[in-house]
Amino acid sequence: MDYKKIELNKATLHIFKTKKFKKMTIDVIMSDMVNETNLSYRMLLSRMMESKSSKYDTKQKINRKLDMLYGANFGFSSLKLGNVCYIDASIDGVNPKYVGDDTLLDEMFKFLSEMLFNPILDKKNLDEEKRLLLDDYKEEYENKSLYAVIRSNEIAFKDELARLKFNGDEKIVKSLTCKDLEEYYKYMIENNKVDIIVMGDVSDDVIDEVKKYFDFGKKNKLNPIDYVDKEIINSEYVKEEAKSMQSQLILKYRTFTRMNDKDDLALVLANTIFGGFSSSLLFSVVREKESLCYSISSNYGRYKGIVNVCLGINKENYDKALKVTMEQFDRMVSGNFSDELLEMAKLSLISSIKKGTDSLSSIAKKIYLSELLNENLDLYDGIEEIKNLTKEDVINVMKKLKLDLVYFLEGSDNDE
Repeated sequence: MDYKKIELNKATLHIFKTKKFKKMTIDVIMSDMVNETNLSYRMLLSRMMESKSSKYDTKQKINRKLDMLYGANFGFSSLKLGNVCYIDASIDGVNPKYVGDDTLLDEMFKFLSEMLFNPILDKKNLDEEKRLLLDDYKEEYENKSLYAVIRSNEIAFKDELARLKFNGDEKIVKSLTCKDLEEYYKYMIENNKVDIIVMGDVSDDVIDEVKKYFDFGKKNKLNPIDYVDKEIINSEYVKEEAKSMQSQLILKYRTFTRMNDKDDLALVLANTIFGGFSSSLLFSVVREKESLCYSISSNYGRYKGIVNVCLGINKENYDKALKVTMEQFDRMVSGNFSDELLEMAKLSLISSIKKGTDSLSSIAKKIYLSELLNENLDLYDGIEEIKNLTKEDVINVMKKLKLDLVYFLEGSDNDE
């Protein structure tokens, strides 16, 4: 692995050299801490920045330029990672070495710089992107499995930032004006932490390119891990209704464990056995053996310390589905699962870690996360520790979990 981290005047540059891929990627990531309003600003702003700039003020001009860059791909993404929100402006395309074009690298940097620093934040662009974003919110409501997760977050985390959706709030988005976004854009460019990640078969010449186009921002330390917890005395049970053929059942467990805690990887493994892959207890018993659900999975949110169990069910199966799901949790706590399942889960996790090295986007995410956590980059981090985990480690970490919320979105018999 040939990785280099360089502190520029304002930004941080990460260069990952590899001959494994025929393309190269450039990511310019602007990060800040999540607050009550900025996710809405950033989601709308990222869409506007992607759609128009002073030089490329139509989709046709943008696409024509990307074609000239040998079919490069480009985009802005506004995302949330625990307590950190970030906008990733990225471009990827064929490595200049494979097309014999000495100007391609500079043209890619120049294009991304134009879109980043010269966006058109006028009313026409605002109205169009606002309309599209509001349409996305409508689709969230119509997708009942997604809506149930959103509602369960709002209930369980009602006084916590974790309740906020990565793509913002409808009321805030509706209220935003061009002036609001212009002011926030200026703040973001001047005050966000900026990381530039360049990957591919590249040379140190990219350092000069980055200094030329992207040395901006502020050196901030940001921690994505959300340490807010609450004491669980009694579990909360909430039922709501929706027009849908299918009902949604969600169980939310507080883990009191976070990424990088000493038992973090034990919980990653425990969640995999519980409901994280196709041979898990939840899948093999609740879905396959008992036929109580259309879909089922569990997910460990390592930045927040939460395990979400999500089921799509018929409403008449609610009582039994909940009972059998809780029985599988009890099996985890008591160690009533086979050594074979333990080893299968380990192999699944290790395979996933190795597979991540086959994708530049996965590598970029690891580089970014290692920067936020102030750690050395290790693409295979966790493999040896996972191999050495025991059944006792899994049992002990599962014993820490407390059921916070059972949320049931009951569907009606028809969608009329």
